[in-house]
Amino acid sequence: MKGFKQFVVVVLAVLIGISGFWNPSATDASWNKNKPVTKGEFIKQLVTTLGIDLQDGEIPYTDVDADLKPFLEAAIRTNILTDITETSFGPNEKVTREQAYVFLIRSINLRDSYSMDTLKEFNDYQAINPAYFQELSAATELGLIDKNSRTFQPKKPVTKYEMQTMFHQYETMFEFITVIHTNDLHGRIMYNENNKELGLAKINELANKARSKNPTFLIDLGDTFHGTNYVNINRGQAAVDAMNAMNYDAMVPGNHDFNYGQDRLLALRDMLNFPLISANVLKDGSPFLDGYSIIERNGKKIALIGLTATDTAVKTNPAGIEGITFEDEVTVATEMVAQLKNDVDVVVGISHSGVDTDTTIANEVDGIDVIFGGHSHSTIESPIKYKYGYVTQAFEHGKALGHTNLIFHDGNLVGVNGFLYRDSEDKTEDQAIVDILQPYKEQVDRELNEVIATTSVKLDGERTDVRTKETNLGNLITDAIRSKLGTEIAVTNGGGIRASIQVGDITRNHVLSTLPFDNTLVKTTLTGEEVLASLEHSVRLYPSENGGFLHVSGINFTFDPKKPAGSRVVEVLVNGEPLNLTQTYSVATNNFIAAGGDGYTMFSLENVEFDSGELLSTILIEALQSNKPIPGVEGRIKITP
Repeated sequence: MKGFKQFVVVVLAVLIGISGFWNPSATDASWNKNKPVTKGEFIKQLVTTLGIDLQDGEIPYTDVDADLKPFLEAAIRTNILTDITETSFGPNEKVTREQAYVFLIRSINLRDSYSMDTLKEFNDYQAINPAYFQELSAATELGLIDKNSRTFQPKKPVTKYEMQTMFHQYETMFEFITVIHTNDLHGRIMYNENNKELGLAKINELANKARSKNPTFLIDLGDTFHGTNYVNINRGQAAVDAMNAMNYDAMVPGNHDFNYGQDRLLALRDMLNFPLISANVLKDGSPFLDGYSIIERNGKKIALIGLTATDTAVKTNPAGIEGITFEDEVTVATEMVAQLKNDVDVVVGISHSGVDTDTTIANEVDGIDVIFGGHSHSTIESPIKYKYGYVTQAFEHGKALGHTNLIFHDGNLVGVNGFLYRDSEDKTEDQAIVDILQPYKEQVDRELNEVIATTSVKLDGERTDVRTKETNLGNLITDAIRSKLGTEIAVTNGGGIRASIQVGDITRNHVLSTLPFDNTLVKTTLTGEEVLASLEHSVRLYPSENGGFLHVSGINFTFDPKKPAGSRVVEVLVNGEPLNLTQTYSVATNNFIAAGGDGYTMFSLENVEFDSGELLSTILIEALQSNKPIPGVEGRIKITP
């Protein structure tokens, strides 16, 4: 309660006059408590009070000035303003009582509907806009509107004094507990301005600001320990050190948190100062981790149930999860909620199962209140209410950060609202976290300049070459990924190869300049017909440069550029045998192509059998260090004269 009261003080300083804003004798002799408030003023004050992150998004209104625009964008993003069909907002129109209470109620994002019976007791009930019945019924039942008054006066303009009173009621009648949540960081622990990745130091600064206003807890929804050199080199230690200092309260492991193997994940768990939980992960039939944790904030007990995606079995290295099984998330969630709901005030899922599974749980599991999600990298700007619970998720890589409020009235959870932060110049880094991460950054920077291999031939990654023809570097990469996964075929797009590697010493930095994207190694399947279609797609633009031009391993094919696009491939051999259009082939590629990138619609995420999480750059380094001969240009891709 202490944190929330601090928040109240801040609000009252703005709205009631502690700072003088609402006190005409203190700052503004012209201030008139009876002066009507405009719609623009009310929305601006509501967004400010809620602390919604202001962003440079577009709005449909043409009558709004630059100062007000970010506040309306925030209100639209968080569903305070809904059903927008007009291009005019009317920012200077007087806000009416019914409009003001509707905005307040929408900002709460209520979990339940309320009876209209009390609303009908007002003598002027018929004057209320029927479109507002639901919100105004809630405002009355929750005590924002005096139900003992005989009239409501829905069309009466709100004065400054009345707005101050509304906000005072808002902050005294409702209690907020804030959840700051991260998901799918994939090792993006450092601030990256170019990619708009917040990094853990900025995330902690935002978490601390939330803590200064409300009782707050900080959670992570998985896929954090693996993904970039800043965590891969130290096998997750850098993330652990920073997260401990940030006072995280709980984390659920994602599929890629198993990439170092189950023993390393358990070692990382033992280093954490907070629980790593998942209720549906079993080892030889017994729980692999604790299934839940109970957090207490402001006198409220909140149960957190961890859930890890069942497809982890095919999205991490099988060698690292030997003996581990992943039970059905919906079944386990149902069992855990039944076990916990009578002993706590709120039950939430912290899930790395994807938005589809989370939505199913929210619709099917009675007793679940909120699901904080990861895995599908979904962008949910404000929590979405389903039959039983809310679902939210904050995109990926720290490009967004979740801020969700659990809202209580008379001790009961009545709503869940929230928003996503994005990077901006006004967000600063917490120096303490910067200092913790700096040695890891320096280590990585040193290792980037470390010589890891040598080459006696130039590895051709020139843009004009990798986008139009076979090169020795393209062959080396595809041979390496095919060997790594033991597939029949491997393909990768030339657009992902960005530089050559010259004769002589090779550093990690050379490799990362050649393969700068965070593309990971994936195993999928294609029919022979789909293989042929992919090759046709690869050469359709020849002789023009094409980032989707495929480099191949396990395949030799010939195409005739004089023929129409889509009918150019004249011969395909797979490991020396003619392509069988009805046969299914195992294929190694990168996750970009596997998801249909560069227009490869014949690939589908549904057919992905295994996502290693390993960067192509890592696979190339292993190949360069293997001392195996570097393939030449061997005629894998031939052009008819």
